[in-house]
Amino acid sequence: MKKKIILVAIIIVLAIVGVVGYMLASSLMQEITLRKEADAIGKLDITKDSIDMEIKTKGDYGVVEKTMKEYMNTYGTTCKELMDILQDDQMGKILTAENYKNDGKEFIKTKEYITKTKTDFNEKINKLIEMSSEEKMMEVVKEKQLEESYVELYKEIMLGNEIKEDLQEVVSELEEASKAINNRLEVEEKIINLLVENKNKWNVNDNGEIEFETQKLVDEYNNLISSL
Repeated sequence: MKKKIILVAIIIVLAIVGVVGYMLASSLMQEITLRKEADAIGKLDITKDSIDMEIKTKGDYGVVEKTMKEYMNTYGTTCKELMDILQDDQMGKILTAENYKNDGKEFIKTKEYITKTKTDFNEKINKLIEMSSEEKMMEVVKEKQLEESYVELYKEIMLGNEIKEDLQEVVSELEEASKAINNRLEVEEKIINLLVENKNKWNVNDNGEIEFETQKLVDEYNNLISSL
């Protein structure tokens, strides 16, 4: 009888060990898969490439993967939208003879374009600056109410030492870009306003050059152009 009890106990222990072993192995494979997905995203140019949004892991690992992918997908989409603004052909045509002829001398479309571009640009770049912060990255995973070990895993993947350094550089570059583009748009807006306010004192000649009636306007215009 005692031997049977011992045998049953051994079987139960082995079963428990087997279950625990399976769970540990499964957990390890889930983490390996998660890290592979993170590495794949890290190799992408998110200003051009698309993220594979299929969730390859399960359970809380799946929650971590989904949170990571959704965050990076939103970041990448915002980057693409920002690039579209900066690469818009109209951006480079504001101060051209063609635009002066087509939209002058009230420049209604140009003024609307500058206002919309400033709003869209600042909305996108401020979103990227915010999303590049550790606080914002951690905020989205903490909302999931996961166990601390999964939160730490997410933090390790999203905010490793190298990534932290990269993000600091990204924020610095975004802030510099924000200053440069806003300065450019503000100066262009001043130039357009100058032309509108003095609409009867300038013309575009046959050579595509703007001509002013007074030296004062020439100087004001040239000073604004040079500040670009």
